[in-house]
Amino acid sequence: MANISISELNGLTKRVRKYILESTTASGTGHPSSSLSATDLITTLLFGGYFETDLDEPSNPENDRIIFSKGHASPLLYALYTLTGAISEEELVTLRQFDSKLEGHPTMRFDYTEAATGSLGQGLGVGVGLALASKMGVKKDNREFKTWVLMGDSEMAEGSVWEAMQLAAHNQLNNLIGIIDVNRLGQRGETMYGHDIDNYANKCSSFGWDTYIIDGHDLEQITQTYQEIIDDKESTNPKMIVAQTLKGKGVSFIENQPNWHGKALSKEELSKALLEIGE
Repeated sequence: MANISISELNGLTKRVRKYILESTTASGTGHPSSSLSATDLITTLLFGGYFETDLDEPSNPENDRIIFSKGHASPLLYALYTLTGAISEEELVTLRQFDSKLEGHPTMRFDYTEAATGSLGQGLGVGVGLALASKMGVKKDNREFKTWVLMGDSEMAEGSVWEAMQLAAHNQLNNLIGIIDVNRLGQRGETMYGHDIDNYANKCSSFGWDTYIIDGHDLEQITQTYQEIIDDKESTNPKMIVAQTLKGKGVSFIENQPNWHGKALSKEELSKALLEIGE
């Protein structure tokens, strides 16, 4: 694990939230609320020392992989890579412009995209393929990378997800880690199981996955869980983190509120939100 404190991680999550809101407001469109719910989870993954990658060589075959199966959370992906310096702050606010590589859902025009996503339920299947490829690579030259897949709770109703879960367990893909962002709210209202995270966890366990239930905004819980997964050298099962989160986390007037899916804040709302987030 990298030598980074919870306080430092908290500061990074604030910067990422700022970038998410600024880019979507500049665009006038996008999915800030869906990005904010996963901010603590993925910022900690990328900056907490659990994700190994060469930023200067995104096609390096030894890089860990991260797939945003909930591709509408692309403002989070771009905010994270702005924090690394791979994207400038000036380029970040070109989100969704016609000639920008920062599209509304990740595509291969962006160098750090592992798979073009948008149709929900596709990312885990791609992750299975990458994890299998990594296992083949280990047999060939003793190399193995980890594949992380961020999913939304709405897409857990897709049959393709459960086909992928069955295949991953059958092939003992312990280098595959899923993260379910259970923020309760979908495009048209509450999801099938809301915040019943035990329901999700029981299903994942029944498919043969090692399952971890956490508060997706508790940085200490998140870091401890990632470390436990990294340290586990015995289990051959794939891993699933079931994280209870709040859509719009960090901005009180949209947090856990319906009818904010796919809506950018106005300039006035942005100013109010940035004051709440703080420095």
